[in-house]
Amino acid sequence: MCSQILYFIVLFWWRQVFGETEFALRSLSAVLGIGSTIVIFFTALRIYGKKHALWSLLIMTFSSFCVIYSQEARIYAFATFIASLQLYFFSKVLVKNKAHQGTSIWLFSIFTALGIFSNITMWFLTTALCLSHIAIYRNFKQWLQWWLPAAFLSLPSIIYHLTLPGATDPESIKIARSGLPIIQNILFVLNGLLVGTTYGPSMEQLRGDDRVQVMLSYWPQMLLLLIVGTAIFLALVRVLLIHKKKSREQHADYFFTSVFVIAFLLGLLLAIVAKTNWVPRHSYYLWLPLAMLIPSALSQRPSIGSKRYRVSQLAQIAVISLIVLNIYSLFNYYFNENYQKDDYRSAVQYIIKNRSSSTQSVFLFGNPRLFRYYGDTLSLDGRKLGDELKKGIKNENFAGKIEKLTNRADTVLIVVNRDYLFPKGLIEKEMSDLYNLDSQVNFTYFKIYRFPRKRN
Repeated sequence: MCSQILYFIVLFWWRQVFGETEFALRSLSAVLGIGSTIVIFFTALRIYGKKHALWSLLIMTFSSFCVIYSQEARIYAFATFIASLQLYFFSKVLVKNKAHQGTSIWLFSIFTALGIFSNITMWFLTTALCLSHIAIYRNFKQWLQWWLPAAFLSLPSIIYHLTLPGATDPESIKIARSGLPIIQNILFVLNGLLVGTTYGPSMEQLRGDDRVQVMLSYWPQMLLLLIVGTAIFLALVRVLLIHKKKSREQHADYFFTSVFVIAFLLGLLLAIVAKTNWVPRHSYYLWLPLAMLIPSALSQRPSIGSKRYRVSQLAQIAVISLIVLNIYSLFNYYFNENYQKDDYRSAVQYIIKNRSSSTQSVFLFGNPRLFRYYGDTLSLDGRKLGDELKKGIKNENFAGKIEKLTNRADTVLIVVNRDYLFPKGLIEKEMSDLYNLDSQVNFTYFKIYRFPRKRN
C-alpha cells in the first residue's frame, strides 16, 4: 500500500466530497477510466488523425480489461489515467509541430514524477518511453531536453521508493509468489489485456492443478482469440514492413511497438526475478501502446481487388472481432455468476446472522476494512495465525490459540477469504484437537467453517 500512497490521498479527498458509499468509492475509478479513454483519443488524434483516433476510442471504450478496473476502488484506473497524460504530453515528440514544446516538456515531467510516485510499475512504461525515444528518433539533444527535467522532478519519487522496506527486503512484500511456468504467466497477461479475465475460464477455475485441462475445455473461445490476435499481429507486422520500404523516416508505429516490447520485457523480467504471479492488472501500462498500435493494422488502403485489399479487409474483421470478444467478456462479467468477485457482502451477512453470545468469528485471511465496511465490526483478526498456515508452518497449538483468541467461545466461525492459498484440509486438521467441524458454507472466494468446541 505504501507504494500506492498517491491514489489513497486522492481517494481520501474524494471521500470527503462524495461520501463512503460503495458507489462513491467506485466512481473515482469510473471517472478516471473515462478520462483515460478521452486522453488516448486526443493523443491518437494528434499523432495519427481522426480515423485512427476513433478506432482507439472504440477499442478503449469496449475493452473488458479497462472497463472492469474502471469500476473497482483500486489503483489501476488511477495509474492508467496518469500514464495516459504522460503519453499525451510526450506525443509532442512524435509530431512535426514543435510549438509549445517547453510547456509539454514540463507537464510531461510532472506527470512522469507523479506516475512513478503513484505506482512503482510506472517505471516500466517510463523506461520504455525513454529507451524508445532515443532508439527510434536518435536525436540526443532532443532526448536530453525531455528527459533531464523528468529525471530531476522524479528524483524525490525515486528516493521515496528506495526507502520502502521492499527495496532492501523483497521478501517482506506480501505478494502472490508462484512456481508456475513463465509461459503460463505470459499467456495469462496477453489474454487478460486483449479480452479481460472474464473471457475464458474464471479465476476460480484456474486455481487448481488442472488449469491446463480447464483451459482446453474452453477451446472454442481460445481458438477464436488466437485467430483474431494472430490476424492483428500479422497485419501490424505487414504495416511496419511497408513503412520501412516506403520511407526512411521514423514512424510512430515503430515507436509504440518499441514501447510495448520493452515494457513487456521489463514486466516479464520482474516476474522471473521476484518469482511472482504476473497478472494482467500489473501490466495495465501495456494497454496504452496497444490502443495506439491496434488501429494501425487498418492503415493499408490498397486498390479494390488486389491481394493487399483482401488482407486489409481481414485485418478490419479481426479488429472488429476483438471488440466483439470484449463485449462477450463484459457480458460474462455482469451476468455470469461464475465470474463474480470476492463476495464480502454475503459473507458478512452470514457471519452477522449466525453470530451470538456463544458464537465468535475469526477471519484468517481477508481485508479488515471491507469486513467493517459491510457491517462486521466484531470478527476477530486471526491473520497472523492464517499466515502461519499459508506458509505450511506446523502449528500444534493452533486450536488452542483460536480458543484463547475467542475467549473459549462454544462455537467458532473460521472465515477464510481465498481459501485456495491454504493447504487443503489443514484448517480442519489443526482445529480437530479441540473442535468438531459441524458445517461449512461457500460464497464467491469465501469459505466459512463452523466449529463447535468439543465437550470433555
